[in-house]
Amino acid sequence: MSLLSYRLDESHVVVELWEVVDHDNESTIEQELSRLLPCCGPSTVIVDVLTPLLTPRALGVLLRVRGAAEQRGVSIAVVARHETTREVLSAAGLNRVLRVAFSLQGAGLRNRGCGPAGAGAARTERARERPERRNAWPDIARRPSKAVGPYTATSLPRFPGN
Repeated sequence: MSLLSYRLDESHVVVELWEVVDHDNESTIEQELSRLLPCCGPSTVIVDVLTPLLTPRALGVLLRVRGAAEQRGVSIAVVARHETTREVLSAAGLNRVLRVAFSLQGAGLRNRGCGPAGAGAARTERARERPERRNAWPDIARRPSKAVGPYTATSLPRFPGN
């Protein structure tokens, strides 16, 4: 098995992960990813997760490869294109650790650094990538009360500061 890899630019290498990581291919994928970590040259490796199923074994591989990359002075970013993949990474609390982005462009911006240009661009890019969300709970604090009776005041939801 060989992972497809290519240079995004002079400082970013992209590795595409198409397969579901399981017991049978875990060590092979980890060795392949570790082999692709440069000892010099590009400073960032972007793992583009193209499979919607991200297993616990895949999380372990990504974390171990991240550790190996840190020893070499290389940063790792993960592109999670599928919503289920993003949910797994978020539930595991790995969004910041693995620098998760929605696109290759977002991963590149996420690894620019903490300077004002990089940080502002990353925030703008993340806002542009996220799908628009609707508020599932209407603002019931601003609606007039239709409740009547002696316990009306206690049946309304109370919000801090209101």
